[in-house]
Amino acid sequence: MHTKQVGYLLLFVLYVFSCKPQNKNVSTLSNDERLWYKTPAKDWFEALPIGNGRLGAMIHGHINREHLQLNEESLWAGTPENPYPENVQIHYEQFQRLNLEGKFEEALKYGMQNLVVEPTSIRSYQPLGDLFITFDHNTKATNYKRSLDLNRGISSVTYEINGNRYLRESFISSKYDVLYYHFKSLDNAPVNAEISFKREKDIEQVPEHNQLHIKGQIFDDINAYDDNKGGSGKGGKHMKFDARIGLSNDQNTTTKGKNMLLSNTNEFTIILSAATDYNINLFNYDRSISPGQITNSAIQAAKKVPYKQAKEEHIHQHSSMYKRVQFKISDITKDTIPTNLRLQQVANGNNDNYLTQVFFQYGRYLLMNSSAFRAKLPANLQGIWNKDMWAAWESDYHLNINLQMNYWAADLCNLSETIDPLSDFMTMLADRGKETAKRYIGSEGWMAHHSTNIFGRTNPSGSTKSSQLNNGYSYPIAGSWMTLTLWRHYEFTNDKNYLEKTAYPLLKGASRFVLDFLKENEKGELVTAPSYSPENSYIDPTTGKAIRNTVAATMDIQIIRDLFKASIEAENILKISGGLTKDLNIALSKLPKTRIGANGTIMEWYEDYEEVEPGHRHISHLYGLYPSNQITNDTPELKEAAVKTIERRLASGGGQTGWSRAWFVNFFARLQEGDKSLESINGLLSKQVALNLLDLHPPKIFQIDGNLGATAGIAEMLLQSHNNGIEILPALPHDWPTGHITGLKARGGFIVDIFWENGKATTIKILSQSGGKTSVHYKGQIFHLEMKSGEEKLLDIL
Repeated sequence: MHTKQVGYLLLFVLYVFSCKPQNKNVSTLSNDERLWYKTPAKDWFEALPIGNGRLGAMIHGHINREHLQLNEESLWAGTPENPYPENVQIHYEQFQRLNLEGKFEEALKYGMQNLVVEPTSIRSYQPLGDLFITFDHNTKATNYKRSLDLNRGISSVTYEINGNRYLRESFISSKYDVLYYHFKSLDNAPVNAEISFKREKDIEQVPEHNQLHIKGQIFDDINAYDDNKGGSGKGGKHMKFDARIGLSNDQNTTTKGKNMLLSNTNEFTIILSAATDYNINLFNYDRSISPGQITNSAIQAAKKVPYKQAKEEHIHQHSSMYKRVQFKISDITKDTIPTNLRLQQVANGNNDNYLTQVFFQYGRYLLMNSSAFRAKLPANLQGIWNKDMWAAWESDYHLNINLQMNYWAADLCNLSETIDPLSDFMTMLADRGKETAKRYIGSEGWMAHHSTNIFGRTNPSGSTKSSQLNNGYSYPIAGSWMTLTLWRHYEFTNDKNYLEKTAYPLLKGASRFVLDFLKENEKGELVTAPSYSPENSYIDPTTGKAIRNTVAATMDIQIIRDLFKASIEAENILKISGGLTKDLNIALSKLPKTRIGANGTIMEWYEDYEEVEPGHRHISHLYGLYPSNQITNDTPELKEAAVKTIERRLASGGGQTGWSRAWFVNFFARLQEGDKSLESINGLLSKQVALNLLDLHPPKIFQIDGNLGATAGIAEMLLQSHNNGIEILPALPHDWPTGHITGLKARGGFIVDIFWENGKATTIKILSQSGGKTSVHYKGQIFHLEMKSGEEKLLDIL
């Protein structure tokens, strides 16, 4: 070897050594997070979720009668309906004028007479059904344990009966697009088992050789229960679906009615496939699609693959995405405390760093398995996991915080692929929203209101006519807010092709609509009319009554400011001439500023109104703090007012829903108050999650946004890149003195690894995915970097 080569080799060895973790008290990088319990699930809120983006299941782990509750992402009741009232543009213009003139109650009365239209709302996302496996265990089990391995994406159950050990494993393969349920007697003690499928309605079960075949078609009965009091749309036979349950080998089965029987077996693998005739490109079901052919093909292909191979392939595919981010704030090397007992300890006032570590990764796990791999649709209010035939809020796509929050963690936590289904969905929704914008105000842009479904409703909806008007018609810029999620995705990835083909067309269309929608008030300001601050009410000083509709709610203007700036920057990056930049700059100069009220808080509305609920779950007027960056250290007066706003909300009972509490985690992170962020995390864990760590909305309703929002907040405590640079450990709490997080993503396409000891960073490594400039900030030190694509730099921390 030449002398020069030896020198290069020595330099390389020294560099590799210098990149090793410098933390003596931090164990070797690993991903071993799991949820585990010593008893079966008593109900759905203790069961454990698995998924592949398209299919989902909740595993209960019962010994004698195992229960898998099943979902398929596109199985929705209803049919496409986007109703328009007669002469909508004339009536909408009058509705706008009355709001602009401050005649809010009169505007409501006019809207109720001329704008509400049935169906006011939509039908629900539905479960596929329930798979049961009944065993002939006649003796009580011992040494029971059920768990969910987040790294491998496998749910397991182990137990003993009369000294014989048994193992069950469940996962949903992305490669083969089927669910696997594997049973094995580790000591070759044979059992008998019965396999059955149940669904409340709309199916025909057809026993076939060695498999169960379920044919279904949703029938919406207008004479049956309607969660929206008759406002959910037309009845009839709508979406078709199909499921097949088979075995991976040629083991003989017998039938018992509609069930399959397995006799004297010590090992078997159940394979389940499901599909609908939904076509996202049509925003509708498509009779040219045969769900039965899809399920049959999937089952037949999966049967040819040995279980061990399918399992290994699943683990590789799942863990390769999961392991991108590794998080360690606990010195635990082996978890010896069941998850339910950890939750109880937090409820008793104790901090549990291991549980926080698991909770963070659980959010990533849930987002992966509801919006990556085989997913064609974005994660809804429950991701993909729903047990109810009529889910709360239809398990819809709520666009006034919930769908946005679902994706706060996507890029930051290195799961950028999860944005793909959302991008496709929003592209389709924007296309549908062009007609709405045209018919409402004659705009060439696009609009969508506060909730939608897989059939792409862009018109206002609500569970009642009053809700359709107050929550639907009063929030016409919901689509604009959703568009900013796509812009943020570009900021993190630097993918110009994505910007040009996907994000910019939506930014441009939303901006065009808003330009046409804005009205000039007596002060020469451009304001939104109608407007509202999501789901919150104020006291109208002229009538003394609670009311929601208004003009220029603070959140509206903050969103529009971000939308216009993003569109201007996109046109600059793409070198677009003759775009909207000139008009947007003029409009920006006329937008009202975020203002401070008499009580020192951020004003929620254009006027300093009295709130009906000072502790309301929505904190919309702090959009400028998070997810936006309009309130920072560079705006000290607004920052101080934001602090007072948070204090007042919490003192008045705010944060009472899981997703609302998760928002506070992010607020405090942006304020660099790590201990207070941790207080909100512990508030979630102690009161607002179920025993399976799924986020709760009172009284006991699962919403996935709280899980995903909390994960985003924990990442935000450790890394921020929202203000033209990368900030390291901006909100590190005292109870996390030593730890590491690797693989987080910063804006500009940078991957960041951080190690710390005794509250101080010891190692900071930056990898550039696309090349470019950035500045890294840590405790007064600023590192100005210019990097090539694929280049890594280890920062020299003082």
